[in-house]
Amino acid sequence: MPFTVKIGFVPSFRFRFTPWCQKMRDDSLAAFAHVKGMEVVVPQPSPDGKTLDAEKGLTPHGTVSTLDEAEVVAEYFRRQHVAGLILCPLDFGDERSAVKVAELLGVPVLLYATKEPPAPDDAGLSRVSDSYCGNLSMASGLYRRKIAFRYAGLFFPDEPELQDEVQDFVRAVSVIKGLKNARLGHVGVRPPTFETVGYDETALIRKFGQNVIYSNLVDITDAAQRYTDDDARVQALVAEIRGGVAAVTVADDYLVNAAKLELALREFWQRSRLSALAMQCWPSVQRLMGISVCAVYGRLTGQGMLTACETDVLGALAMLVQYRVALGETVPHFIDWTIRHRENPNWLLAWHCGNAPTCLAADPQQTALRSRRDMKGTLPVQGGDPMAGLHQFQIKPGVVTFCRLAEYDDQWKMLITTGTIVPTAETLAGTWGWVEVADHDKLYRTLVEEGFVHHASMIHGDYTKALLEVCKFMDIEAVLV
Repeated sequence: MPFTVKIGFVPSFRFRFTPWCQKMRDDSLAAFAHVKGMEVVVPQPSPDGKTLDAEKGLTPHGTVSTLDEAEVVAEYFRRQHVAGLILCPLDFGDERSAVKVAELLGVPVLLYATKEPPAPDDAGLSRVSDSYCGNLSMASGLYRRKIAFRYAGLFFPDEPELQDEVQDFVRAVSVIKGLKNARLGHVGVRPPTFETVGYDETALIRKFGQNVIYSNLVDITDAAQRYTDDDARVQALVAEIRGGVAAVTVADDYLVNAAKLELALREFWQRSRLSALAMQCWPSVQRLMGISVCAVYGRLTGQGMLTACETDVLGALAMLVQYRVALGETVPHFIDWTIRHRENPNWLLAWHCGNAPTCLAADPQQTALRSRRDMKGTLPVQGGDPMAGLHQFQIKPGVVTFCRLAEYDDQWKMLITTGTIVPTAETLAGTWGWVEVADHDKLYRTLVEEGFVHHASMIHGDYTKALLEVCKFMDIEAVLV
């Protein structure tokens, strides 16, 4: 599900609205039209060149140059629910009014200035823009008010570098919007020995305004078992599960029970309006439902219902961060930092039992639904097999970003690192990929010494810059490897 965020554009001028100001405003809007996931909200010129209207977003020139205009535009942006601001001095700009909009809204801010065009050949030897100079005033206004902002640079608006900066900003705003007031599902209890996935619910409330929505595991399994085997929804999902992989080496009873559990979890997700989910996946569910749930998690995540294993709520939060930074164009894989390659010291195994969505498979024709006892698919299929229910395939190659959130003593930190999935001819259990990183020793030492646990979220693409902006705007310590 692609995400879109509303970004308010504040084009600012000083004293006189010139043709150059008009061009910079128009060219900026044209550049923004190429940024994915961005819906621009901008004040519009009033028909009479005088009217201020907060409901319609009207100012004399569709810009901001006075405090009165700033208050009108801020109210218009508030009504439009903008999640971020872009400030630009079209010429020297007006620092007070542009900064006032940011002050009133309290959302992330991106600031850029325009380059100076050739000077006119006139008697006064005047300059056209002066945005370079005025930008410093605007930045100082933000700084003295302790408003966090990202300075993008000096550009003519049609330069690709500006679009790149705005794209990263939009991704960061998408994450921040997704984190604030998110609802995190928590089903069951953590594995008995896994202190590592413990978390502080009140820290989530204080930092992000989030709520944790709890459910007993037995309530979910009871809801699942209330569906009858011949329910049309169950049978439709059985066909979908079977058709979603190239090979199935589990019995029909698994397919029916997995379909019922997926329906119950979907209902919990939709009823609770969740943003991410962490669920107990062993040992109780095998006894209650007679199946393993790894592939169910992969199917849910593939549909945008991000699901973390082993009741790792902060792991689910990292999945949410990655899904939002990718603007919903791809989904993450919840992984273990598992082992180091025996022959290639900068390769690590990003793996989990079988929970990756099939859309992440390197080869759709090599996807399988297996039992943990038979990851080769060569043993006789058994009914009533509580180990049945694992996806098995290699993750598709490409650049990936890893992310993990941690909280200690009310201080938050985010691990950010990248690598490249390297395809191999191996067949391993579960869903997996060998990832080559620049310096495995440094990465692993950082994990150990900074208190990061053995779970992380991995997503295709390099989102380092956007995630660093998230950390800056949200006062999270960025741990970049």
